[in-house]
Amino acid sequence: MEPLHDSAALPDDRLSLEQRSDGAVLVRVRSAGQGKDKLPDAVFAFRCGDPQYAYWLERLSGQAHSRSRQLPSS
Repeated sequence: MEPLHDSAALPDDRLSLEQRSDGAVLVRVRSAGQGKDKLPDAVFAFRCGDPQYAYWLERLSGQAHSRSRQLPSS
């Protein structure tokens, strides 16, 4: 059975990823609405053992790796 949605389809500019001190990965998807039609952000936390934890941890690591490549060298 194929997944209904591919999380990679979420634009990176709407995603915020961070790892909490307890190891959980926090995923925030900013709402695309505007004005009073704007919905609240969607926030998810994934912990080790959750089915999607490894995916989001890898995506967080990839994000950190791409940021470090963008830093100017001194």
